[in-house]
Amino acid sequence: MSFILLFYFSVGIACTIILTYCSYYLLMKHISNNKVNWKQENKYEKISLIVATYNEASTLPKKLDNIIEQDYPKDLMELVFVDSASTDATGEIIADFIKCHPERKIVFIREKERLGKSHALNVAYAKASGEIKIISDADSLLDDSALTTIMRNFSDSRIGAASGRQILLNSDQTPSTRFEKSYRDIYLAFREGESILDSTPIFDGELCGYRSDLIESLPEGKSGDDSRLANVVRKKGYRAVFDSTAVYYEYSPPDFRSKWIQKVRRGQGLIRLLWDFRSCLFRRKYGTYGLFILPMEFLMHCVFPSLFVFSIVASTLSLVFINIYIAILGLILLGLAFALTNLKANNSLFERTRNIFSLALSFLSMELYLFYGLLLTLSGKSLHKWKKVDAVRKEFGNSVAHS
Repeated sequence: MSFILLFYFSVGIACTIILTYCSYYLLMKHISNNKVNWKQENKYEKISLIVATYNEASTLPKKLDNIIEQDYPKDLMELVFVDSASTDATGEIIADFIKCHPERKIVFIREKERLGKSHALNVAYAKASGEIKIISDADSLLDDSALTTIMRNFSDSRIGAASGRQILLNSDQTPSTRFEKSYRDIYLAFREGESILDSTPIFDGELCGYRSDLIESLPEGKSGDDSRLANVVRKKGYRAVFDSTAVYYEYSPPDFRSKWIQKVRRGQGLIRLLWDFRSCLFRRKYGTYGLFILPMEFLMHCVFPSLFVFSIVASTLSLVFINIYIAILGLILLGLAFALTNLKANNSLFERTRNIFSLALSFLSMELYLFYGLLLTLSGKSLHKWKKVDAVRKEFGNSVAHS
């Protein structure tokens, strides 16, 4: 009887978590159907485009070409590169780029030791002179009008930070990339809805901009620097918003090992920054962000993953003692669901079915990433010196070779 009670209790926890996620998604999806409630007009002032690098020789040439192709006025764009002691040809590539473009204002900082991205960005912020400082990762490509578009948000004096939207270049390549596509569809609704309500606490470092006078020095030894600054901005009374029309392109890790490395690092960064901003939770002075949005993100990143993993483990073990054959059947069905996501879609019905399973497995994997990130944080292990995801660089390099 005790195992039956444990089973129902653990299933109840899992269902409550899933219902909460679904309710929040449906609400944010409904809100995101509304027009943005801040001004978006063309705004041209001096910007600093900051790119932090570490052994990016395979991605940097394409990234530099991409920067040159931006339609933002060249005389208003300062380029800031900070290299964290690369051991490949990254430094030489940037140096050659500077020589080939004497008409550009370029700041190049070469660190002698790799101390993490937060440290690199702190150095870059101190050297950058733009009114708006924009971060972009070396392994992402900006739409030609991305800088012009992201800057439109700063025509509203209430906006202190803005982030752009990812488009995956390999969304249907493998189950791993399909999981990422499913996750991103949910992510898009969350960020758009939160921005219209007030502000979103989660940014992407591939394309995000901040008013210079609002930037604070980032704590070193931590990650999630892009989202951390978004929360700093909101805490100072300005909005941090997501603009789906400001687009960047990126490759998702095609295998689960690489995905694990990337997602655990990002998950740990988000867990730590949400914990650091817990003083804003349920504070009326921070509006809907403090009363609703931040508490929901805190629950989803810091509380739910542990509860969900407990519910899965407890319900599975309970089934083993109640009826092992049902437990085995459940594992077989899970395996079949995973196998289904690895098949090519040959008709619309099959594709919709596959997408549903991809979404479910994407949710499960995300809870595991966050749970492991939490365990690393509690154990005192930090991933701020991010481990490069070589699989993404390989995809990027292959695209360059075929272009």
